[in-house]
Amino acid sequence: MDSDDLNQNRNKETLSDLTEGSGEENEPTKRYTLDLPQSLHKWLKKQAVIEEERSMKEITIEALREYKQSRE
Repeated sequence: MDSDDLNQNRNKETLSDLTEGSGEENEPTKRYTLDLPQSLHKWLKKQAVIEEERSMKEITIEALREYKQSRE
């Protein structure tokens, strides 16, 4: 499979793929990469590791779920 095939498969998400989600811990995941301003990344890392003793990923997922819930 070449890179064009991979890109086509990635772009086949339907609207229902994007709006469904059980929120269960064993739900399949999808990789998402984003660029953060350095100051926000530094704050998030400090908040996660030092203040809350959990991962940046956990905090980010929680924040996104809260954002989603506020929009429903």
